[in-house]
Amino acid sequence: MSRAVLAAATAIAVAVLAGACGGGQEKPRVDADPLYGSQPNVVFILADDMNLRQFNRRYMRRTRKLIADPGTEFTNYFAATPLCCPSRAAMLTGQYGHNNGVTSNVPGYGLLEQPENILPAWLQLAGYETAEVGKWLNGYEKTVVKHQEVPPGWDKWHGLVGAHGYYKFRASNQGKKDSYEDTYVTDWIADTSIDLIGKLAPEDKPFFLQVNEFAPHVENARNESRGRCGGEAVPAPQDLDRFKGVGLPNSPSINEKDISDKPSFVAGKAELTPDQLQELELRYECRLGALRSLDRSIGRIMQALEASGELGDTVVIFASDNGTFHGEHRLPGGKGLAYEEAAHMPMAMLVPERYRGGNPQVPDVDEPTSNIDIAPTIVDLAGSPTCVSIEECRVMDGRSLAGLLAGDKSDWPARRPLLQELTLNVDAVEAGRGTSCRFVGVREGPWLYVEHTRVPDPELGICVDRTVIETYDTARDPYELENLAAPGNATAASARETPRLSELVAALADCAGIEGRDPEPASGHYCS
Repeated sequence: MSRAVLAAATAIAVAVLAGACGGGQEKPRVDADPLYGSQPNVVFILADDMNLRQFNRRYMRRTRKLIADPGTEFTNYFAATPLCCPSRAAMLTGQYGHNNGVTSNVPGYGLLEQPENILPAWLQLAGYETAEVGKWLNGYEKTVVKHQEVPPGWDKWHGLVGAHGYYKFRASNQGKKDSYEDTYVTDWIADTSIDLIGKLAPEDKPFFLQVNEFAPHVENARNESRGRCGGEAVPAPQDLDRFKGVGLPNSPSINEKDISDKPSFVAGKAELTPDQLQELELRYECRLGALRSLDRSIGRIMQALEASGELGDTVVIFASDNGTFHGEHRLPGGKGLAYEEAAHMPMAMLVPERYRGGNPQVPDVDEPTSNIDIAPTIVDLAGSPTCVSIEECRVMDGRSLAGLLAGDKSDWPARRPLLQELTLNVDAVEAGRGTSCRFVGVREGPWLYVEHTRVPDPELGICVDRTVIETYDTARDPYELENLAAPGNATAASARETPRLSELVAALADCAGIEGRDPEPASGHYCS
């Protein structure tokens, strides 16, 4: 819950006489309690499948120049569940998947508990105009009669629906389904966002704009574009060959020499062939070109904020939902595992001085942070409730980053442990996909500890109950090459730490809320 959630819930009980955010009726309002006395606009730009390694000046020059360099970069930021839908659900609720219900992409949105009780709906109650552009949560269309229907929480809605490619896609524009061909989706997202900024800026209330990019995700197979990148991430024409010949990153984890100590669903993968590596190089180079196109569109959005006169009153957040594999640990694609490439994400915030309490800009934050911290930060700065009615309040598991942005680390736990979790909601698993069916783990200090309790059986093609442990000391092994939990691999340090890490995982697996801020959870375990 936010700082004033109990008072807000009481206020909502009075305000929601006609139903929270009731259709066709005036929306209820609560008295906002912003951290610094006034409410900022918030623009949240989210890349799709971009990892930390790609957030550099060569590929994302404008984003770094306009957001990260003058703002604050969070260098130790992780996705709790490194998959699209769970990651986005965590950002919208401030909760781990075991509390909000979403721990995998299938069925995705259909498992989100209280889907009307999310960040944009809270901000509406606090007086914000809310707008969304681009990719929404996986599986949303299967939960409504008409898949162009506007989800709860959004005043203005321009969401991609159905299967999308880079030049062929459909969108629900305020509930009206439109089809696009020969329109570059990254440009459409930028154009729509800029148009919304022009409409929202003159209004006499703050706005929240979430820009859900498609890049650098691969195309849906039914919407392949032409050219060398068709079916992959597709750059704009001027970027199509920009990174041709760059090749894969120079990392010892790519086509890893010895994976015998990894879990069976990884250890069983054959060494990548020259043809497979060549295909991965093409995919990676196309992804980099799509990132350059994305970077250009972000530059345009930032220019629109400045031209509108709103930049000095706007908090801008840039992040990615999860990363993907490009041959690391012999994984030719996919995500969903707790390894660095899928879970360690870029995140930067540009926060005007007045919303830092007048404190100097903090260029880098290396405290452990997670995507569950996005919603608590926005709630804190906006002074919004985390409720939409007296019966519907969320207890958030994340922490506000406002103190870290102002240079105050006093309330941040030392060596804060971050939960990593995933539960696939299907039994059948594609052979050779290289994914776990269920795991729970923790990142704490240099340690990554993961307990897989359900794994794919390669012969049966289904998930079976089986426990497999992974332990990595990332201080001495940053590429996570040596599983210290494998027979014969333990070090004195890992043998000493393993029992403690196992107990920590057990406590975090059903944790909820923050001690001293929220009511005691039913499990008795607070989050960190």
